[in-house]
Amino acid sequence: MELRQQEMAINRSAIKLFVKKKYLLTAILFLSFFFISYIYPSTEKKLTKPSEELSLLGRYLFYDTRLSYNQTKSCASCHDPSLAFSDGYRTAVGADGYAVRRNTPSLLNVRYRGSFTWGDSGIHRFDRQLFFPFFNQHPKELGWENEQAVGARIKNIPGYVALFNTVFPKHKTPISIKNIFYAITAFEKTIVSHASRYDAYLEGNESILTADEKAGMRLFFSRKLNCGTCHVWDPKNKLIPSRFENTGLYNLDMTGDYPRSDQGLYEITKNDFDKGKFRVPSLRNVLLTAPYTHDGSVSTVTEMIDIYARGGRKIEVGEHIGDGSQNPYKSKLIKGFSISKEEKENLISFLNCLTDTGYLKNKKLLFVALNK
Repeated sequence: MELRQQEMAINRSAIKLFVKKKYLLTAILFLSFFFISYIYPSTEKKLTKPSEELSLLGRYLFYDTRLSYNQTKSCASCHDPSLAFSDGYRTAVGADGYAVRRNTPSLLNVRYRGSFTWGDSGIHRFDRQLFFPFFNQHPKELGWENEQAVGARIKNIPGYVALFNTVFPKHKTPISIKNIFYAITAFEKTIVSHASRYDAYLEGNESILTADEKAGMRLFFSRKLNCGTCHVWDPKNKLIPSRFENTGLYNLDMTGDYPRSDQGLYEITKNDFDKGKFRVPSLRNVLLTAPYTHDGSVSTVTEMIDIYARGGRKIEVGEHIGDGSQNPYKSKLIKGFSISKEEKENLISFLNCLTDTGYLKNKKLLFVALNK
């Protein structure tokens, strides 16, 4: 049974206890124990080596195509440093060459995000998220069918055997899926970016932005556009809680439905009000991470602004006909607005200030190969 299915089964059992008042205390104690054990896994407690060694191991794994079942894909295949650790495709491509259903989000400053997937608000830890690319089958991403096969591959590579023994010296089985995930997530936590011009502005360098860029900034945070309510900037060492919103991209048959292939948070909660709700993405390096939205169906920033200005996207031909501005489950914040050509140019100028490629100078984040 997959990790997510196990969790849902445990949660359902606990909820049944809540319904009966006489078992309320038992249920609270059960859920508290489950939460604590999940937040503080034994792997993290046992780690004794410096984090730099751990993140180096994770870096080797992140860039290694041997981590896919047929040795065609690595984590970096979808999270390319030159594209702000995204991939430039509408949706990612798995190990067998088939498209997966969602767009690849940037990993920049992912350690400061409150959750880690487009459509599941319950994924709050890196290692839990990694189960999906490793073990999804329809379609395959990295394509593994079980944990044992991953471990067997790594155990046949002498360089990894030595590294895992060094990093996890007290573990009876140093090479395990938990430790593989732990190493990769340690590396992902080092993928940080705080050197955009907007970062400098927030630190007091007000002259670093031009008049047009400041005009775009004021527009971004204005009541008219209200972009800053959902798109919260990620300052240093501060966790940003995730928001899930329906932005009116679809409205199939004018019923509020999104394409059945992906209805967002609704797939987890089965609550109609969650139809079309997806995690609000970071705008850091937004001009480098096109195409946009959960399914990559918006090609440019200009197109995205036009959709928001209209209050939702209207699709007039094809299988997804519908007026998203009339979606009954759309966020109340997506009201539509008027925007002039000059204002739009200023807004895009401000969004360009969110770009930071300085992380590319950090060699500890870039490609490395373990050839033995």
